[in-house]
Amino acid sequence: MSLEALLELMGDEDFLAIGERKNPKSYEVFVNRVNKDLDLIIGATEADAKDFQFVTEDFLNREIVRMLRMKCYIAVHDKDEGGHVDIHISCQNEKYTWAGEAKIYDGPDYIYKGLVQLTTRYARGTPGHNSGGILVYIQKSRCGEFFAKWRKELEERKDEWEDILFEDCPTRSELAFYTEFVLPRIGKGPPKYRIRHIGVSAFREANCRIPDDCIDKNRYPLFMARSVLRELIE
Repeated sequence: MSLEALLELMGDEDFLAIGERKNPKSYEVFVNRVNKDLDLIIGATEADAKDFQFVTEDFLNREIVRMLRMKCYIAVHDKDEGGHVDIHISCQNEKYTWAGEAKIYDGPDYIYKGLVQLTTRYARGTPGHNSGGILVYIQKSRCGEFFAKWRKELEERKDEWEDILFEDCPTRSELAFYTEFVLPRIGKGPPKYRIRHIGVSAFREANCRIPDDCIDKNRYPLFMARSVLRELIE
């Protein structure tokens, strides 16, 4: 019995996962593990959404890269590969790589510019390097509806992408989907370039209710002003 078979029998999933990150048997194994780990990392980020509601793209990117490194990936923020790649993931010796472009949601057109950046500047597209991601950080409520607008925009502009295919993502339902198309720099023949588009909820409604006698007297005017502004806005 092989070591892998023995470990599978023992149920040591975490030990096997390290091997899939550092020295995967195939590119498919590597990308599948990246997607699983990104789901976990994004879930942790969304759980602490109140800490990320007003931060920059770079701050969020660095946070995700730090967590990827803790999982034994070679992960880099702003790696220079045809430009500054937001999130670059690789295994040992860069045998396999994954490139991600991230944008804070500011309308579908802004995300579209990020897609163009990824596919014309950063993506290699050669075998072992033909998968990547678009991360959409949504720092407002109704995340799913905004992410749906991004997919709708891309579907309406599908004629701009050669042989594009859309595929639902079973693990994040309406907050992720896949596209595959012919990368212009590579052309037909090799596998298409595959992108996982991921919506990340970075919003948490603040419902702080502090009794008046617990508010520092020096900060009370701030709370009063905030209350007045909220009423005006609503």
